[in-house]
Amino acid sequence: MSQNQNRFARMGILLAINLLFLMIWGFAGIGKFMSGKPSWFADKFGQTMLATFPGLTASFWLLAGLELLAFLLAAVALVRMEFCESRPSRFLNAMLVLSLFVFVMLGFGQWLTSEFNGAQQQFVYFCGTLIALGHAHRPSTI
Repeated sequence: MSQNQNRFARMGILLAINLLFLMIWGFAGIGKFMSGKPSWFADKFGQTMLATFPGLTASFWLLAGLELLAFLLAAVALVRMEFCESRPSRFLNAMLVLSLFVFVMLGFGQWLTSEFNGAQQQFVYFCGTLIALGHAHRPSTI
């Protein structure tokens, strides 16, 4: 692959990563803020340690806030055009690292409620995010 093809491929990959996470956290975070805490949340997590600490309402809004923060970081990365080779990917990297922790939180909730299929899905999302972070963090190797 020529140097120009290499550069454009990397830009396309980083843009796709940015858009994917912008979409994921946009739908998740904004959706939670628009809808509020769902009625099933207390039924699902009321018998877990989350009901005691930090509390169900705090747990829900902490997760929603982190998802919204990840969305905002992805939006800033897109506006700053961090997918371009000449731009450092500070906000994109920060969003991907935050995404790892959000997936850990979501997986923890799945394990607490014995939803092992959901926990396995969170593990896959976590691994995919690690791959994206590894690609975004290092110089082009395509």
